[in-house]
Amino acid sequence: MRRALSLAIAILAVIAAAVVVRGALVPTADATAVPPGAPLPLAVEQDPGDPDPDLNAPPVALAPPGGAVIQNGVVRIPKPKIDLNGQRRVGIQIGHLNTTDVPAEYGTRIQQQTGASVEGITEVDVTTPIAERMAALLRAQGIAVDILPTTVPEGYLADVFIALHADDDGTGELSGFKMAHSTRRSPYEDALMTTVKDTYAAATGLDYDASHVSRNMTGYYAFNWGRYQHATSPFTPSTIIELGFLSNDDDRGFMIDHADVVAGALVNGILAFLDATPRSKLFGQDLLVPRAPLRQGPVPSPTTPP
Repeated sequence: MRRALSLAIAILAVIAAAVVVRGALVPTADATAVPPGAPLPLAVEQDPGDPDPDLNAPPVALAPPGGAVIQNGVVRIPKPKIDLNGQRRVGIQIGHLNTTDVPAEYGTRIQQQTGASVEGITEVDVTTPIAERMAALLRAQGIAVDILPTTVPEGYLADVFIALHADDDGTGELSGFKMAHSTRRSPYEDALMTTVKDTYAAATGLDYDASHVSRNMTGYYAFNWGRYQHATSPFTPSTIIELGFLSNDDDRGFMIDHADVVAGALVNGILAFLDATPRSKLFGQDLLVPRAPLRQGPVPSPTTPP
């Protein structure tokens, strides 16, 4: 199996034997450097809405913008070159903002997701003022902030990334908020989600609706670095929050009338996470991901949209 896998990778022409030494790729006999956007021996994380993998070959996983190294049964993602004592950075994504202006690799599915709309009020209408308030509060604490649209910068690197959304159950019956994070990423994502969840629940009084966390959340495209180059770095702790149900009169009214409370709760959670998690933890070590056999069938060019 190991010989077959090595041969497959060689055929893909992504081999340049190397290991990471102080940020440089130094050739060795037992390591393979994979450049950004080239295929990786990983089972790609599927997006909601992908064709049935049993009937259609799933897209191949690709190395993130910083590249990767294959060695000793794992895919090693080199730690980023970043000032561990530098200014902290937070990315706040306004979900569904500018969905028509996205890179080709996202495909049409994400372009078509314009978000919930109830009584003429959209998700973007609700989350934009909250994002702006969050940015002001964080910048007052000396933190750099990026307010991001649907398109995520390639390999987006930050101390925190949070995607703001609001849900719609179609009936107005459900209430509460939901959160999720992905896998195959920084080990600190669960801490980020838990900290924000606790501060948000305490400040807003909204119940946490764990039973309705969807695959669209756990498989959120912005976290899927193996599928998209325009995604958060594997080292960026990332989470998505459905702030409440836009379809619920009480939830919608709270998000609109108490945007300051919503923003403050999210910021308090982010600040608590940053205080407990220095950059030396976030960015101080390589990320190791167990590798898997490459899928059968032709491998698309790294520039071919999925």
